[in-house]
Amino acid sequence: MKRFVCLIVCGLLVVAGAFAKEGGGTVVGNGAGIVESNFQQGYLSLSKIIANCEAAQNCGLDLEEKNILKDIHEVLIRNLQNKDRLVFLSEKANPGFFTTGASESYRIAKTMLISNSPIYINTDILYDKEGNPTLNFNGIVRILVHELGHQTGIEGHSALDILGAKIATYAEEHTSYFRYNVEETRESVFFSVANYSYPIKTTLVMFNWKNSSSRDLSYAIIANSECHYDSESYAGIEVLNGHYSFDRRGQLSFNAWVKLSCYESFSGSTNIYRKNLHIALDSDLQINGLTVE
Repeated sequence: MKRFVCLIVCGLLVVAGAFAKEGGGTVVGNGAGIVESNFQQGYLSLSKIIANCEAAQNCGLDLEEKNILKDIHEVLIRNLQNKDRLVFLSEKANPGFFTTGASESYRIAKTMLISNSPIYINTDILYDKEGNPTLNFNGIVRILVHELGHQTGIEGHSALDILGAKIATYAEEHTSYFRYNVEETRESVFFSVANYSYPIKTTLVMFNWKNSSSRDLSYAIIANSECHYDSESYAGIEVLNGHYSFDRRGQLSFNAWVKLSCYESFSGSTNIYRKNLHIALDSDLQINGLTVE
């Protein structure tokens, strides 16, 4: 079995190296399209999702799955700074790389049984014939969990399929989507908001428009959410009641409530403050400002 695993790993390393050496036409560290961007953002956001799932009582994992997820989380964190953690390849430009068998369709992703290997993404399956994305964010989460599971040394697919589905379902259950349809272009502006309660209340707010990169706005929202007194420290945050509105000039914005928890060191109590989140968009529907007041 060890020899078989080595043959798989070494063979993939040789193939991948050959593609990189010869140029391959499509070997890139990060893609330019919206799905490629979502893969990158999903990789960065997955650590927060996993941490909440591990701490929650309603994530639906058995003991074996919890142990696998712990190993996946460790691999994920070790590779966060690896610029080649995701490599986007075209099966058409590199025939056979994603082939799974004579009667099977091409894989959408593959990796090796070592923790620092890239996850290879098949760009040919990321969009339909009209150029629309074939995967949503939680579908990407499911795929990443599966491939990261292989990087922990797990060869089988079934257990990783189930684990990936559970993590994606957990993320989906905590996520609200806000779409604004632009009639002139038939495209949509998207904000998604996920609120988690473990180990503290935290939020994941993402923005997407056309083929621009997905943006995680969570850190900017936290940075702009200040406690009222010097004796207080940040203890958690939720983003609630999201909605779109227009100002007098007809400019679109996304607005929500921020429920900020602040720990008061003198009394040992937690104070809750409600603030207003305002994310302004310019005429090109790009973010033009973010305030929490």
